[in-house]
Amino acid sequence: MTQPPPTRLHVDPPIDQWHVTPRNGRSKPVIATGHQPTLWHPGILAKDLAADTFAKHVGGRALHVVVDYDTVGPPVIDVPTLEGLLLTVKCLRLNKQAEPTGLPANTHAPIDKQYAADVLYDLRDVFYDTQSPLLSVEIGLTDLAAAFEEGEDETNLSEQISGVVQRNALRYAAVPRVLGSGLVTQGFVDRLLADPVGCVRAYNRAALAYPEAGIRPLYLGRDVVEAPLWAQDHGPRTPVFMDLGDSSRPQLFTQGQALDLTGPDVLQHLRPRAVSLSALMRSEHCDLFIHGTGGGVYDRVTEQWWGDWVGESLAPMAVVSADVHMDFGLPTATPGHLTRAIGHAHRLWHNVARFMQRPAPRDAALQQEKRQLLMHMDDDRDKRRRAKAFKRIHQINAELRERHADQIKGAQRDAEDARAGIANASMTRRRDWCFALYPEEQLQDLADQISPRLPASPE
Repeated sequence: MTQPPPTRLHVDPPIDQWHVTPRNGRSKPVIATGHQPTLWHPGILAKDLAADTFAKHVGGRALHVVVDYDTVGPPVIDVPTLEGLLLTVKCLRLNKQAEPTGLPANTHAPIDKQYAADVLYDLRDVFYDTQSPLLSVEIGLTDLAAAFEEGEDETNLSEQISGVVQRNALRYAAVPRVLGSGLVTQGFVDRLLADPVGCVRAYNRAALAYPEAGIRPLYLGRDVVEAPLWAQDHGPRTPVFMDLGDSSRPQLFTQGQALDLTGPDVLQHLRPRAVSLSALMRSEHCDLFIHGTGGGVYDRVTEQWWGDWVGESLAPMAVVSADVHMDFGLPTATPGHLTRAIGHAHRLWHNVARFMQRPAPRDAALQQEKRQLLMHMDDDRDKRRRAKAFKRIHQINAELRERHADQIKGAQRDAEDARAGIANASMTRRRDWCFALYPEEQLQDLADQISPRLPASPE
């Protein structure tokens, strides 16, 4: 049995080098992070843990942005299950009917919460009990099911899933949620319309400077340029463009329809793209933003774009991620273990006498008889004698196998365990189970790893 890889917490820059100064007239600093509305793995929880811990340390408050207008897949969860000593995965679909995918989470109706809870309860009741090595999974399924049942007044899937996650995360980090769909401000739109070409040119230069970020450059034409925004009403997101035309103030439009910039509700239909969401957070809504690994890559685009276009620095950014591997306490194996176990079982089956340390008299007699038959097998070419000798050798092998059946079965069982161990080893390397399925002590250990890294006293 091998242990899973140890928990790895990555913080860049180190937390004792984080600096915050309240901006925009705030008296207390805001430490923010965010993610899409999914059933997170512990690496995402680590961002909330860091935001909550550091906010308390500096006397500020933490904030989590739910990117509710991002596209999501169907509501499913992978759950580790146990069949004998073999770990397997059950992929649970939590909604009754398949719904169209590729749509923003805030356009999906909430799923039937009792149906989702029953799916989780049913798997728990079939696969787990208090003696199971997967006890934490049983507890996690119960907690997730209860969190679905406790949901109230949730108008869409984004609110529902983020609520389930928040209720399960409360014991580790109490971080209030805000919706990313409501973050576009009038000040941002006015700045964009005052210099649309400069904005897009700076954006595209930054996107091309960091191709590893995967940020697509915006369209830049003579009379029309693409804005770093989405438009969304009650359906899919659509790109927003700016018609420069002859007007002194460009006109926003999407899908050929102009957006009424004088209307009171225009901001309710605008959504920031990834780069502009980070820029909005770090320029207006927070004093430190905590990204995951991916966000840390594309935020280099954000910083160059904002600096080139606006000429101002943004609030500082940090990257926090974690790899937490569940300890199932089950046998694991390497390919070498499997090869040796199969080879030993094969050799034992064909020549069990070779592996006897102190053979019993009957075993010793059979072993000696077999040895003599093999030594004289080629004494002549008498086919009948040779056939009779071969038959007797097989009879001896069969009798020895019968006399040592437990030893042979044990070797075969070891080979099967090694096969299971190969599969189990790959499962122990997974780091993306929903955090609610992990043992509480593992997640508390993750939280405890953050606090000792804090500076001696806040600035």
